[in-house]
Amino acid sequence: MSIFNHEFDAETTPLYFSLALTRSYNIYIVYFLLFIVCITCFGYPVNALPVAGWLATCLLARHYMNRIFIRWNFLFYVIISAGWISYFIYYYGWNVGGSNFILPLMLISMFSLYDTTFNKIAFAVFLFILRMALFFHCQNYPPIYVLTEAHMLIVQVLNTILSFVITGVICLTFSSNLQKAEKHLMLYNIELRQQAGTDPLTTLYNRRRMEEVLENHIKANPYENFSIAIGDIDFFKKINDTYGHNCGDQVLKSLAELFKEKTLGSGHVCRWGGEEFLFFFPGMNLDNATTIMNEINIAVSKCIITYKDITVHVTMTFGVEENDYQSNISELIKHADDKLYYGKTHGRDTVIS
Repeated sequence: MSIFNHEFDAETTPLYFSLALTRSYNIYIVYFLLFIVCITCFGYPVNALPVAGWLATCLLARHYMNRIFIRWNFLFYVIISAGWISYFIYYYGWNVGGSNFILPLMLISMFSLYDTTFNKIAFAVFLFILRMALFFHCQNYPPIYVLTEAHMLIVQVLNTILSFVITGVICLTFSSNLQKAEKHLMLYNIELRQQAGTDPLTTLYNRRRMEEVLENHIKANPYENFSIAIGDIDFFKKINDTYGHNCGDQVLKSLAELFKEKTLGSGHVCRWGGEEFLFFFPGMNLDNATTIMNEINIAVSKCIITYKDITVHVTMTFGVEENDYQSNISELIKHADDKLYYGKTHGRDTVIS
């Protein structure tokens, strides 16, 4: 099963935005309750009534989070937040920390998926103008409700803590989203690379991937000996013509499993093209590689391949070449292929080294 599933995709991203709004509403609800308790304990229970209205509005918006479009949810959140900031500073003054809530409001707006960069910048400008307007208002007019210094300190601490909590929750929600996106992208790229380097029929390396393996090995180990071998199924066209291409595919898959087993821990094998396979044996001289290829050749001739009610026996011809430290990869493969051709013209079912 592909890892590119709906664990993270474009459709799940709004869920994180909605989650950030929901968590922010929850914090606002706690904040309004605490604020009502504080104002009541300060001896101003009448002043708590408007705050109860903000609490009811917040609860209502929270309740309808999953029943209306997320764009409207965001709009309501902006109205509630900006409205509360304006109300609070207008009635309680500048020095009790109401402006702290501007930062999380601007932060969550920057993560909005539904607005252009221009709109986000425009919203940031709006918040800046709102802040400056409230600031200059407070410079010219006293607050409606004058709190004692002790009460101002308590409310300021409450505002600071809750605004930081909202900011942290928003950052945590979206950073988690980004981490999942990054992990998904990394795994998806690995899968794409594997698919790009794998033959879909046999699940062996394909030609491109084997060329990379050879080039990387030579770059990392320029003075290390290695051997390569190329093999071709004898009379493969006859199998396709007689039993059909599906039977031919079964032959290729069965041989691929055999090659994986025989080269495990000693080398690599790929489907070079058609019915040809290329073997790579790092750190191995010609004699050792030839020994392995002879074992593989014998195993191929003994292999019983079954397709439906058909039993197929095949043989292969191989050419083996050792690194001569002068030829490049293409030339070494050409030398092995020449030996393969020689074996084809001199009886087949053999290993030429």
